[in-house]
Amino acid sequence: MRSKASVLSAAAAMAFALTLSAEAHHGWGGQQSERFELTGTVRQEVSLSNPHATMQIVDADGQVWDLTLAPPSRTRRAGLEEGVIPVGAEVTISGRRNSDPDRYEVKTERVTYEGRNYDVYADRL
Repeated sequence: MRSKASVLSAAAAMAFALTLSAEAHHGWGGQQSERFELTGTVRQEVSLSNPHATMQIVDADGQVWDLTLAPPSRTRRAGLEEGVIPVGAEVTISGRRNSDPDRYEVKTERVTYEGRNYDVYADRL
């Protein structure tokens, strides 16, 4: 019986740890609460790699910003696919900037390109 209890206890601990990890990964706690907007030039086009789509832009001062978009399937549903916005294009993004002022990263809710909004987190706008 003791080994069965140990196995169940270990399984419960593992499930709890995975739940905490998933919540931390998908949380917005590391971002500022106020909306942040930035216009820049695409340095690295959209990548639909897991766990979240990403891209990079460069602002007018030459600072590179890492953009974390929604998971790939949600980003696609918003109409934002790889190759839609080319390197060198000007975009405006809005979302939540990282709380650490030394990290140039934005959890991006909307990307605007040529007048079209790609709302990857439409429910947060």
